[in-house]
Amino acid sequence: RKRGIAVTPTKFGINFTAKFMNQGGALVHIYSDGSVLVAHGGTEMGQGLFTKVIQVAAQCLGIPESFIVTPESSSNTVPNASPCAASLST
Repeated sequence: RKRGIAVTPTKFGINFTAKFMNQGGALVHIYSDGSVLVAHGGTEMGQGLFTKVIQVAAQCLGIPESFIVTPESSSNTVPNASPCAASLST
């Protein structure tokens, strides 16, 4: 098993340099049967955003990932979502 260290020099930081832009929002519904719906305004572009949101919610709530559902993104549930840009989506 090989192990190593990788270094990637960057001229700019990852994410936005303006701290107020590094924020997001979500609408979380917790139902009496234990299921959870997490709505967010992020755009899934193949980066696994929905999976990441489910993983974060499961860890924060201390429940299995199978209890959490994410619907399609919509600006009528979470307006003014943070952009999926600059290596930032969650």
